[in-house]
Amino acid sequence: MQTIEIHTQGGLKNTVQTENYNAQVLNDKLNDKDLITVLIGDFIIQRIDVKRILPINLPTVEGTTKLKVHTNGGKEIEIITNDYDPIFLNEQLNNNNTVTVVIGDYIFSRIDVKQVVPVKEEPKEPEQPEQPEQPEQPEQPEQPEQPPVTEPEKPTDPVTPPTTEEPPGETGEHTETTEQL
Repeated sequence: MQTIEIHTQGGLKNTVQTENYNAQVLNDKLNDKDLITVLIGDFIIQRIDVKRILPINLPTVEGTTKLKVHTNGGKEIEIITNDYDPIFLNEQLNNNNTVTVVIGDYIFSRIDVKQVVPVKEEPKEPEQPEQPEQPEQPEQPEQPEQPPVTEPEKPTDPVTPPTTEEPPGETGEHTETTEQL
């Protein structure tokens, strides 16, 4: 038995158990214009009322791509999948004949999807071989970082221009005294 959560456009959430859950097969039914309602387990729902379908207890799968789907309701759902095709998904999201789209094992109403963001995994550092434990040294209290100490400038003697002494009377100035009578 597979448990899934069905979220409706009206805000209701129903938990349903089904014998077998295949997101692609269910999505095809939800996009079939000849149908008004769809049977999921023992639950009948109008196909245009489906906002999203989330599998609850799926076994953890290994996938090549990790995605974050952001919905218009503000939810962020992380999905791991092997078949992420951004070009095809974007075409489906823009197709007026599409009611729902499949992302991994999840189904979303195309109008509920705000963003689909691939998550870049940080490369893990290779694990170092374990080294024998050394006794813990008591931690030294860390001194707060002090600003660098600057020494005040030492005063310097004032600089006076060099003077050249000229013999008296030869200053280059010539003064004449005149007497008035």
